[in-house]
Amino acid sequence: MNTHVLPPFDIYHGDGEPHGDRAAKLPTEPVLFQEAGRYLADPELRDAVNIALATGQPLLLTGEPGCGKTRLAWSVAHELALGEPLTFYTRSQSQARDLLYGYDAVRRFYDIQIQDPRSKDAANYVEYGPLGQAIRSSSRRLVLIDEIDKAPRDFPNDLLNELDRMVFQVPELPEEQRTLRANIRPVVIITSNTERQLPLPFLRRCVFCHIPFPTREKLTRIIHERLGPMNLDGALVEAAIDRFQQVRRIDRLTKKPATGELLAWLVALNIQGMLPATLFDCRMTDLPLLPALLKDRDDFAYLAEARC
Repeated sequence: MNTHVLPPFDIYHGDGEPHGDRAAKLPTEPVLFQEAGRYLADPELRDAVNIALATGQPLLLTGEPGCGKTRLAWSVAHELALGEPLTFYTRSQSQARDLLYGYDAVRRFYDIQIQDPRSKDAANYVEYGPLGQAIRSSSRRLVLIDEIDKAPRDFPNDLLNELDRMVFQVPELPEEQRTLRANIRPVVIITSNTERQLPLPFLRRCVFCHIPFPTREKLTRIIHERLGPMNLDGALVEAAIDRFQQVRRIDRLTKKPATGELLAWLVALNIQGMLPATLFDCRMTDLPLLPALLKDRDDFAYLAEARC
């Protein structure tokens, strides 16, 4: 039984009554979605980035979901003034061509039927994907291929030539226009949650770095960088990290909470007005605001059985 009285949220009451003024308490942009703070790269990660930049090879990043793989791409783009990363979010049905270009043959056929002048030029029906845009760009761009392990097995191998030579063809265009080659080689960062093994020919073409889970000191620095505008109580941060690490030590968890979950949990704890002593003293089974930490139904059950 929970012996601590936790302060309630004062936003949604769940009583079916309208409270129109409650939404005014919410920030226009929650701190988690603000681009606040610097990205703190360890020496090994910094070296991997520099090797990839020097050799022109893609940088392949692995690590737990929420460990900062995607944010690294934004950090590199920011530090090197490469503009906003051109991002490809990989899906289970993604094809390599999607990263390069798409061609709307149906639209062109329709326009031909209605004698639209645009239909005379196939280029009007080509839309370039992130890598295609970067290859065509007159300035150096950064391409982020996010969670490549979600793609079909052939996806990485189908990109070998394009990632090596930074050249591709659009067969739908006239012969003199169909080959597109980069004048300035793009920077490519690829992330993987290692849900499955990537093909060896693909791996050989990449610079590799695994991002380990942050140490306690690193977690504290990340919280300071990302949530600095909230001016969090240092004691609350210490208590939250303690309890967070205890949760991660439960072996049976299907999805251990990562850095992203810790940040979200701290934001919620702070908004709720959680006292550090309350968080320090409560039993594991009574930890507050667990939906921010746990993302699996069975994990809630495992935590309820924890004897601490």
